[in-house]
Order: sequence, then C-alpha cells, then structure tokens
Amino acid sequence: MKEETTCGPGGPQKIARALSLAAEAPADGHLGCDQPPEELLGAILANKLILDPAVPHSLPSLLNWSCNEVLAAAGQTMAHLLLTSETDLAVIKTIKDYGKELAQRRDTDSEQIAGTAIYYAAIASALVFHQHRITQYPPEKLHEAFSKLQQKPWIPSELMGLFEKAIHICRQPTKGSNSE
Repeated sequence: MKEETTCGPGGPQKIARALSLAAEAPADGHLGCDQPPEELLGAILANKLILDPAVPHSLPSLLNWSCNEVLAAAGQTMAHLLLTSETDLAVIKTIKDYGKELAQRRDTDSEQIAGTAIYYAAIASALVFHQHRITQYPPEKLHEAFSKLQQKPWIPSELMGLFEKAIHICRQPTKGSNSE
C-alpha cells in the first residue's frame, strides 16, 4: 500500500475541521434529525463541499494548505469525492473524520447510522482508489464492516459497488500495508 503524504501544516485533523465547517449543513449543525437513515445518507452524499467566507476560519484555513486538490474538492458532491480515483487522499480522510464525528453524535440514530456509512465509505475509497488503509482496523474487521453495510437495503448502489471492491482488497494477503 502507498506511503501516506502529508498535505500541509496541522495534518488531516485541521483540514477535516475546516472542510466539515464548510460542508453544506444547517446553522445548528444538525442534518435532519427527523429523517430516516437512508434519506439522511442520500442527502449527505448529495451535499457539495463549499468554501464559504461567512463560515469563520474555514476559507483562511483552507487557503493555508498547499494541496490544490483540497480547493478542487469544493463544489463536488460527497458521493463524487468518495467514488472517484481523482480525489486526494487528504480529502478522503476529511470525509472519514466527518463520518466519524457524525456517527459519534448522540442526537439521533439516523445521524449515527448515516455517519457510520460515510465513515466506512471513506475507508473503502482510500483502499480502492489509493491502496491505502486510513484506519487502525485490520483487514478482517474492515471486511466484516463492509459486508454488514452491503446487507443494508438503504445503502445506495454506488456505495455497494465501492464496498464490494474494498471487500475484495481485504481478502488479499497484506503486504506491509500502511494504516493510521
């Protein structure tokens, strides 16, 4: 698996915070508490990342980064970013962190369920498109998680295909894979 490259000062956490602040979301930070998980997941995947100068510190934080790919991600849907090989690994890590944050919320079950799907979709994307494991979870645990998500009828078909490819990668013998 490929060696991780850093993308600016502060590491992936700084960019995760900046992009999550700039993601299209209501001002209160809640993404539709009364929506079923499948609708919320669809809405999140359809959201576009934006650079909004009205969001405190989001634009200046991003402009301090040397990665042009981060700026190129603005205006792309979350689904597009997860499902294309052109998405920079730092952006995929940002999406993973966003999914993790959403999954850890105690506001609604829908946010936790949709966040978990986004989290594992980002991990699958990094495996499939960058041959890089962006989690401490071993391949066996990832295989199990991807398989469980594939069984959910509310997972969009695009993510089903991504999970299938990631499952195939997890089945392969590991050769000194990198992880974080």
